[in-house]
Amino acid sequence: MKKIALTFFAFFAVILPAHASLHLDLTLDIDLNAAQLHVSGHSSAPVTLPSGEKVNGDFSYNWDLPQKQPVENWQGGAFATDNEFYLPANWHPTTDDTLLTYDMRVNAPVVVAAAGKISEESQDDTGYHARFIMVHPIEGIALFGGPYKIDQIIHNQLVLRTYFYEGMQDLSKDYLDRSAQYIDRFSQQIGPYPFAGFNIIAAPVPAGYGFAGATYMGKNVLALPFIKDSSLGHEILHNYWGNGVFPDYPSGNWAEGLTTYMADYMSAERTSADKAKEMRLSWLRDYAALPTEQDKPVNTFMGKHGQASQVIGYHKVAFIFHMLRQELGDEVFFNGLQKFWQDFAFKTASWHDLEQTFKNISNQDLTLFFNQWVQRSGAPEFKSLSARAKRHKGQGSEVIAQVVQGEKFYQTDLPLAIGSGDAVYYKKLPLKGRISHGSLFLSQRPVAASLDPEFNLFRKLAPNEAPPILRDVMLANKVNLIVLNDSLKKSALQLSQRLIDGDVTTSKALGQNNPFLMIGLFAEMQTELQKRQLRPQPALYSDDVTATVWAGKIDKTRPYMIIALKDQASLDQLMRPLPHYGKRNSLQFINNRVVVTSNGQTHSMSVPVH
Repeated sequence: MKKIALTFFAFFAVILPAHASLHLDLTLDIDLNAAQLHVSGHSSAPVTLPSGEKVNGDFSYNWDLPQKQPVENWQGGAFATDNEFYLPANWHPTTDDTLLTYDMRVNAPVVVAAAGKISEESQDDTGYHARFIMVHPIEGIALFGGPYKIDQIIHNQLVLRTYFYEGMQDLSKDYLDRSAQYIDRFSQQIGPYPFAGFNIIAAPVPAGYGFAGATYMGKNVLALPFIKDSSLGHEILHNYWGNGVFPDYPSGNWAEGLTTYMADYMSAERTSADKAKEMRLSWLRDYAALPTEQDKPVNTFMGKHGQASQVIGYHKVAFIFHMLRQELGDEVFFNGLQKFWQDFAFKTASWHDLEQTFKNISNQDLTLFFNQWVQRSGAPEFKSLSARAKRHKGQGSEVIAQVVQGEKFYQTDLPLAIGSGDAVYYKKLPLKGRISHGSLFLSQRPVAASLDPEFNLFRKLAPNEAPPILRDVMLANKVNLIVLNDSLKKSALQLSQRLIDGDVTTSKALGQNNPFLMIGLFAEMQTELQKRQLRPQPALYSDDVTATVWAGKIDKTRPYMIIALKDQASLDQLMRPLPHYGKRNSLQFINNRVVVTSNGQTHSMSVPVH
């Protein structure tokens, strides 16, 4: 028997006690020619087979693989081809309690990846053979198979692997090194990494899934240079929040937001303060684009089902953890996360459990904080800011600031900045009611006061703070689609359905109220913009630009998006990338590649000190 060829860069696994109501001993024989999976084994408790049959103890059955289809026709979920497959967790026995552990032997004609410690592994003329042991409770067993080349490193006894296709091996070392760095970072912040390792598995389809100890990403996505700095860390952190501590979904999914904060935001923070500020502002701008009727309390978020749910469940929740960290300080905040992990690893936890953990660690009553940020919809809205100076002879000036909120006020600390010549002084103004006052003594003459200029408070942005962005239209409930050229209509409708969550109605007129999306060729668009007195097309980056996209507002209230194109092919090339750029004000593309982005100009809410 010939051992499977591996490339080693540096083996063993962290094993912790598990608590699951079901353990499965499984043997899988996979026949891709017959498109069938033979499953046999033993269950520790009564189970239901995929056919619906109830058994207790031994079982044996055949499970048909999905009908073979070209990967370009994939619409999500399981698939199989002549030499690869992806099977989510619906092929194995289950119980009402979805958590399980397992000891699984696999025989297949291609390399197979699955969660768990690999205790045996070989490859010979009969195929690939492996044994996977999962000692921690997980929600189901996903299987991945294909003509993979495996690269591996051992990092602090953790097995880190890439399952990549021929020609992708040059990417492996960077992915493995970055995975090790993320694991070190999260282990320091939270606690020891909970699984035997981490697998990065290439998909032939444009997938982007996370599993216990693994991520499954499209091969083209993995080739993008920024993925190692964004999605990779996010998926690794889900092994703590989501696959390690399970959210109590009926009371709200906190895991996506906490993962977004600790992986995405803290990575930006480690890069620079400006990058962190840019991310906070982008979250607030996305929230500003959210229609009022889609603004829900975060404890109603269970999972992503459109852009609006992402604004609440990912961005607002991440911002809540940012504010909690500011409230408690770094030491207490991270001590709280470590205690939460110690108490709830491989258990279900709720928002209330988070509140109690941080309350006990900090010795602070956090009832108001969690009540208003978790259970309420909305955000603070500041109607006005005013500031006046009172001179004190020989002692400088006292700045007295007044802030007015909307009717549904919040009780929180508002960051204020007072500028005096070449210095800026910061103060937190406690907000107790709709109208709040605060004062600050300065040795220098004050010039201007700014409300939360660093965007550290989750709130509704003032009009000048929220320039138009593409997501203003993408999140709208109803959008008029105006296509200037008949040859573009089919593709324009297809793109609008990918971009917009709400209802799209084709029209030749702007209408009176609804946001609109206008699509046309370069030459005709310029004439149309002048006729309708809309924002002109941004200057082109170069003659090679094939598409420009920008956002605007009529009378500062009615959003619109313009897409100007070189030709029909240029429109088709926007289908995949454009939906990912909702936070931008304008973009320019050469084919399907973004060459220019702009966030628009933001002006903080500032007033002179009188």
